[in-house]
Amino acid sequence: MNTNLTGNWLEAAPCENGVRILAGPSLFADLYGQVRDAERRLLTDEEVRALPNGDALWNADEWRIRARGARRLVHVLEQEDRPLKILDVGCGNGWLTNLLHQQGHMTTGIDAFTAELEQAARLFPGPDFARADLITSELPKEHYDVIVFAASFQYFADAAGTLARCRELLGARGEVHILDTILYQSRTEVEDARTRSTNYYAELGFPEMAGHYHMHRLSDVQAAGRCRILSAPGGMDRTLARFGRPASPFTHIVVRP
Repeated sequence: MNTNLTGNWLEAAPCENGVRILAGPSLFADLYGQVRDAERRLLTDEEVRALPNGDALWNADEWRIRARGARRLVHVLEQEDRPLKILDVGCGNGWLTNLLHQQGHMTTGIDAFTAELEQAARLFPGPDFARADLITSELPKEHYDVIVFAASFQYFADAAGTLARCRELLGARGEVHILDTILYQSRTEVEDARTRSTNYYAELGFPEMAGHYHMHRLSDVQAAGRCRILSAPGGMDRTLARFGRPASPFTHIVVRP
């Protein structure tokens, strides 16, 4: 495949149940699916169609925060005043890929987990969905205007290497949006979070998952290129959390690697 093609390049890839196949099944995806099931994060079609409205879900507060992040992303992309070619990395069940498609953008969602990709393709016929690995799959270079990591950047061990790969795939003035992800201020915060993650997955019954969940510092991302911070936890968030109110621990950063 010529990875510089900018047309319907995905049409050359095999298609299974509406999903283009650019990577084989993986042991990580199998583990990830089991963890998602144990966490009650595998949703019905009706629940997925309603997202980001998750008021009926057990983690409704989290979805209110994620809905705010999605609105902010849509608003920022509106400033371009043109359809954008967007790659949604770790798209899961496709709700955000579809939301961006509804805004008039040309969207492709990629993930490793086949079951959610097939659900996305079934529910949202507009975007393209592919089983693919950002780092190793054959994706078109210098093609995308925007690459989105929404609650997915933590599954990549090497922040600098991941953003370098994004640089290969982005066109001129292309940018990366990292949102719904915690970016830590210090190495101490990273180590504390790593300990919490290890304990959490051990208690859940999947200790090996901790090896696939990575903590990154904000400075590591900022070192990769020109950055704008659109949203980050502040004093008000800490105050809300202290009183049991939904407060975002997430940073939304835009990077031009």
